[in-house]
Amino acid sequence: MSWDQYVQAMQQLGFSKVTIINRANYQTIAMSSQQDVATAYMDGDVQVNENQELLDDWKDAKKNVFRFYGTKFNIIQRDADQGDWIVANKGQMVCLGYKFKTIWFIVAGEMASRQVKKGDDDDGKPKGTFKSAPDAFNQAMSKVWDALVEAGV
Repeated sequence: MSWDQYVQAMQQLGFSKVTIINRANYQTIAMSSQQDVATAYMDGDVQVNENQELLDDWKDAKKNVFRFYGTKFNIIQRDADQGDWIVANKGQMVCLGYKFKTIWFIVAGEMASRQVKKGDDDDGKPKGTFKSAPDAFNQAMSKVWDALVEAGV
């Protein structure tokens, strides 16, 4: 699959923002829109460089926020052993990051804001949304990221 096809696969899962960045040179190699790239900006008195967010040690328990897509997300789960992935949210928005050997893969999407009822979709969740941040992570891992891990990307 091409990188653009991975973006499309994530969008089909319900992620509205998808960014794939080459770890060798920080070049964005695929994205859901021209705005969905790592940027630098001021967040109040804090200078934010989203490339630095990618470089930070994600397994560090003292790191409790992840800033990407111009948003300050609270980290709620992480790979405490290797620091390969994080799960973060802000309100109903979930943001996931995975550090592969050669790329960073960042996605964001909306969590369901209403009670899930049977019949909403084949898998019991409203289309384009996730039951929770961990549900979004499980979807991303099982449907897209596991194959990249196995391929040694």
